[in-house]
Amino acid sequence: MVVAQCLVDIRLFRMTSLKEKRRVVKSLITRLQRSFGLSVAEVGSHDIWGRLVLGMAVVSNQGTHAREVLERAVSWIENNVDGQVIDFQIDIIA
Repeated sequence: MVVAQCLVDIRLFRMTSLKEKRRVVKSLITRLQRSFGLSVAEVGSHDIWGRLVLGMAVVSNQGTHAREVLERAVSWIENNVDGQVIDFQIDIIA
């Protein structure tokens, strides 16, 4: 069994309140869970309107598969969020 985790730091554009950010984050988390079968949570920058730090994890039987799933999820975020992925880090735990 292999567990892979990913931290994604995202700059969100056009956020005007924490309420709006929560709406966007909730939708994003739900779509990532459904599309990629990931465990996802907001793990940082909770009180900053224009910033989001997501933690994502996946369990697989191969490290390469787990990494590919997380890389596809990060790519999906880049293409589907009104914002910019500033940085991401993937760690494989064997």
